[in-house]
Amino acid sequence: MKLKNILWIFIALILSGFISFGIKKYTVKASIPKEGYRVYLEGRTIGYINSKDELNDYINVQQEKLKQQYHVDKVYIPNEIDVVKELTYENQIDSVESIYNKINSISPFTIKGYQVIIDKTNSTEYLNDDNTTDTSTPKIIKINILNKEMFTKAVESVILSFVDDEQYEAFVNKQKIELESTGEIVENIYIEDEITIKEANLPTNEMIYMDADSLTKYLIFGNNSSSKRYTVKTGDNLEKIADSNSMSVNELLIANSEISNASSLLYVGQELSIGSVSPIFTTIVEKHVVEDQVVKYKTITEYDNKMYQGQVKTKQNGSNGTTRVTQKLKMINGEIVQAYIVASEEIVPAVDKIVVRGGKQVKRGDGEWSWPTNFPYMISSGYGWRWGKLHRGVDIIGTGRGSPVYAARDGVVTNISYHSSLGYHVVIRHDNGYYTQYAHMQNVNGNDRAGSAGSATKYIHVGDRVRAHDVIGEVGSSGGSTGVHLHFEIWDGAPYQAHSFNPLLFY
Repeated sequence: MKLKNILWIFIALILSGFISFGIKKYTVKASIPKEGYRVYLEGRTIGYINSKDELNDYINVQQEKLKQQYHVDKVYIPNEIDVVKELTYENQIDSVESIYNKINSISPFTIKGYQVIIDKTNSTEYLNDDNTTDTSTPKIIKINILNKEMFTKAVESVILSFVDDEQYEAFVNKQKIELESTGEIVENIYIEDEITIKEANLPTNEMIYMDADSLTKYLIFGNNSSSKRYTVKTGDNLEKIADSNSMSVNELLIANSEISNASSLLYVGQELSIGSVSPIFTTIVEKHVVEDQVVKYKTITEYDNKMYQGQVKTKQNGSNGTTRVTQKLKMINGEIVQAYIVASEEIVPAVDKIVVRGGKQVKRGDGEWSWPTNFPYMISSGYGWRWGKLHRGVDIIGTGRGSPVYAARDGVVTNISYHSSLGYHVVIRHDNGYYTQYAHMQNVNGNDRAGSAGSATKYIHVGDRVRAHDVIGEVGSSGGSTGVHLHFEIWDGAPYQAHSFNPLLFY
């Protein structure tokens, strides 16, 4: 055979090999892609499986404990996991067991439920007893629950902590109530915060409320929901229990809705919830209240130089009066923040007590205590523990912006200033060692804008000697105040350097 022919045969064999290789390579590329599911964790691939349903079934078998714990029929993949249907040419398929083990080690499984979102962004700023804004509660609060009915029941329980059953029933059923004489009617109840409820897959490593009682406890106590239990002992009463646990009686009633009012009797062995009340949402209750207020009689001192010094005689006995007052109240989480007196009627007039003293004892300072505001009035917040802090005075509302503030007793003005919490305030030292403080007054321009001590009042100056019932300022809402009122304190020494007293004990 000629060399030329052999060469062509060799070339043909080589070409046929290339063609065969090319056909085989093309055949691989043209194979049918497989259908499966890509498993992603926050956008990162962790595996590829044949069936999504198979993975879900495997999770349900393995997580039987979770189903029993939450009383549900099914457990779901974590919220961070995405299982996406894909076509692929890959031959590597992961087992559902291996994918389950990966998921189980890095992310919590979920159950079907509801997420409650409480938005407090536009709600009223609520101040603590020391007149500072509460920053411990976030503006957006998320709560995981198993069903919506449980949340509705818990909310109703919280509301019933602030109003009694009969008032709530009448309001819900829109019953028209007419007061024969005194009493109160709930005119409106609403939650100020925006609340939304949506169905969601709830991560099982987060708190999920399963019953209305535990949810109610959280809604009342907030982050202090790990409240303690107190067992009633012989000699206990609500006031004693509340004070010894840094609570007010009102807080104790809120925390124990089964106790109807402050005069309810306790029994030895009874268990009470104690702890700092910090409601999660803001409940507003508006009331129409008609009540008879006692008008304390005034003591007027006259002086007779014909009598020996130290001699005292009563020229006229005093007697208290009664005034029927009609008010509109606004309460936030059980605390009165606004009160408007819409009518008052004198039922029994008060009669002044007149005392005659011998000698010229004008500056002796041993007179009676005088109430620091006009009548009628209302105590919106008393002396004592509230929201875990000591409220060192009483808040007096209802007399109106610009109404006079009176010196409670003879004394010398020691301080007139402005403070971010107390606002415009006055301190008076009395001859018997007591001090009184009057806070949240308006300035000389009739507003609450911060300013110098000189703009606090036009009636007195530091060093002035005042008599009981002298005008020393005007009621306002300066500083850290929730509304127009006078904050009034009595101390046995300079304020914050001595011991404070409940002012109502002096009247």
